[in-house]
Amino acid sequence: MTAARLDVLQLHGSETPERAAQLRSAFGLPVWKALAVAAPGDADRALAYAGAADRVLFDAKTPAGGLPGGMGLTFDWSLVAHWRGPIAWGLAGGLHPDNVAEAVRQTGAPLVDVSSGVESAPGVKDVDRIAAFAYAARHG
Repeated sequence: MTAARLDVLQLHGSETPERAAQLRSAFGLPVWKALAVAAPGDADRALAYAGAADRVLFDAKTPAGGLPGGMGLTFDWSLVAHWRGPIAWGLAGGLHPDNVAEAVRQTGAPLVDVSSGVESAPGVKDVDRIAAFAYAARHG
């Protein structure tokens, strides 16, 4: 934590609201909790994190046995379209320069999260893809 000088803790595991609150308190940093969305009602799990996390990230559900994130998978954005709840939110999961504008249009997401969608190879961020993503996210 000290070496990385983190601004935010982003949780992608099975952390409970209680654990998110503990980490927030222990480190004095905002906590963002990623929640897998695959079916109607999945986004409602975010309600339990109000007061425990500072933001939820609605992300694609990964296949059983897969990594908890970074798989480049999207989900049905209508499941979180214009979500209203007691906690700030953002959209994650399979976003890249070619789909982020549509994702924001469909969902009204106030924040988008990207990782593999701006890579030229696994783990290699591409400056041009990052710029294209940022432009598309802001200007559609």
